[in-house]
Amino acid sequence: MLRSFEAAIVTETDATIVDIPHYRFGKKYMHYFEQGLKRATYRQHFPKQVLDLKADVAWCILMGPENYRLDLYKGWDKGCKTRILYIYDTLPSQYAAIERLFSNQTWDILITSFNDAAADLEKLTGRKWHCIEQAADAELFQPVPLNERIIHFSSYGRRYPVLHQVVKDFCKANHLYYDYTTHDARHPVVDATELYQQYAWHLCHSVFTLSWPVELTNPARAGHLRPITCRWFEGAAAGTVILGRQPDNAAFKEWLGENVVIDIDPNAGGQELYRRIEKVWTNRESLLNNAALLAAARKADWTWNERVKRILSWL
Repeated sequence: MLRSFEAAIVTETDATIVDIPHYRFGKKYMHYFEQGLKRATYRQHFPKQVLDLKADVAWCILMGPENYRLDLYKGWDKGCKTRILYIYDTLPSQYAAIERLFSNQTWDILITSFNDAAADLEKLTGRKWHCIEQAADAELFQPVPLNERIIHFSSYGRRYPVLHQVVKDFCKANHLYYDYTTHDARHPVVDATELYQQYAWHLCHSVFTLSWPVELTNPARAGHLRPITCRWFEGAAAGTVILGRQPDNAAFKEWLGENVVIDIDPNAGGQELYRRIEKVWTNRESLLNNAALLAAARKADWTWNERVKRILSWL
């Protein structure tokens, strides 16, 4: 999704993508001083490598502050009239790194994707933080008709064991296909962009997909935040019926509309969960039609291109 955001910037602004060169000093030891580690504070003492860059607007898109590398370079900011920083993940565990890296005046516009983190970040850094919510790739997530949705149920990412088994049992009993994550992301055998394209195709060709908020699947990581991540925009843009539970965040209704997620209590008993899955499957045509109508009405609001246009309106 990071590459999708970058592609939208190129489309909307005719920007040129610039790869940050490899840092020349101490290459053998740099992995000991990555941004997410305690030793990262020592990076301020490392020699700065010159980076010559000229731009009216410089965009830096980060998945998290751990990916920031420009603290090791000098000169680049002097040639950029306006500097925009966007961070997908600004979770409590990342606050210390954000405070250390972005309390200065290097960036003119600071943006988080988490609306409930913006006030925290302003207190930490003494800087104004905007919120621009996450989105879906306009080209990859396209609804397809019911007869082309050859995946009946899907589940990508974290799941609940009891419900997972219920869906497996239901699909086996009814000769349906249930597609779910079968490997972790630590040992990829293809490029991340290719994986994302395949994920998008699978999601668009699912009748139902299971999705859960971070505060349920990883409460320690979410902390006091209730993140609204890409997966909700992707599922909605694909016109796929989303089962699970939406984030407990008031902005969710504003950003994605009413009744986008069919609520399922993952802690209900096996028999109750089976009945719930059976009921949604019986009503699949009407549910999918509602999802398609919502996608047709709101999809333009859920794209990275729309996010870029909003940011450009501030310049």
